[in-house]
Amino acid sequence: MPTGYTAAIADDITFNDFAMQCARAMGALVMMRDAPPGAPIPERFDPSDYHTKAIIEAETNLLLLEAMSAADATEKAKLAFAEETEARNSAIHKNNSLRKKYTSMLKQVQAWEPPTPDHNGFKKFMVEQITGSIDFDCNNSYYMERKPILLSGKEWLERETAKAKKDLDYHTAENTKEIERTEGRNRWVKELRDSLNCSN
Repeated sequence: MPTGYTAAIADDITFNDFAMQCARAMGALVMMRDAPPGAPIPERFDPSDYHTKAIIEAETNLLLLEAMSAADATEKAKLAFAEETEARNSAIHKNNSLRKKYTSMLKQVQAWEPPTPDHNGFKKFMVEQITGSIDFDCNNSYYMERKPILLSGKEWLERETAKAKKDLDYHTAENTKEIERTEGRNRWVKELRDSLNCSN
């Protein structure tokens, strides 16, 4: 049975075209994973701009933080505390509501009488699925252990500045890696093309 790569051989595809088509399965062409099978392989790939944009965002954030007044930092700290408290309460409420639904279904499963002994394993399986989901999906310990803390303006500013610097360092390093990976992909494709003496 022909594969997506070999089907064109029946139509007299050239070796070069076959090789370039198969090259799409290699890591160097991972950026083309969503492209249609007949899309041409470009001469060069450009690095993703994700980290470049994140660097700009972190630099901008850092400049804003460095220029922030003490009064503004205090207001931001209060706002952050309110948002964190609301998010925590919302998550706990969601978990508790889900627990009620799971518990209701668990009671129905436990009350159900299997029609034959062959169905006992099925009942056990349903119970295990629900109890496992209760343990995993409805666990509020994370939220109970990490209650939001109202920081002073100075403390909030120090925390946010440290986060922005960490983001800047992280995205700068990751952007360098992305450029190196992309150059490696470009080199691999060029070397393949050179070995085939082709331009497709």
